[in-house]
Amino acid sequence: MATHLMVVLSNVKPGQEEEFNRWYGVHMLETINKLQGFASGQRFELAQLPGAPAVPYRYLAVYEVDGETPEDLQRAYDQFRWQRQERAEALAAGRDPVVSVSDTLDTDHFLVGFFSAITDKVPSDHVTARA
Repeated sequence: MATHLMVVLSNVKPGQEEEFNRWYGVHMLETINKLQGFASGQRFELAQLPGAPAVPYRYLAVYEVDGETPEDLQRAYDQFRWQRQERAEALAAGRDPVVSVSDTLDTDHFLVGFFSAITDKVPSDHVTARA
């Protein structure tokens, strides 16, 4: 498991799921390929389980930070902050930003956080090792 992660919780505007998911596929690639400091990304959708507690976000994206040091985490965070500023400047100037944002994203229900591992991964005794 990665030492540092950027976690994004999000929702889509009603009725725009197909466009949102299409955009997010491009957005994730832009993030990991155009910004220094990110090694990989993966998206998840909230599982529909009968009786499960309500969760305010439908989508989760997990980005692994490239590297293990505090400096590696800082580089990824600086790039994240830079792309937000660059996007605002690009849109004000009428040009495409380096990393896009779709208007299908529900910005009222959007949360980003950076996390650092505080333990090693703990495997279960009940799961057989997978090759």
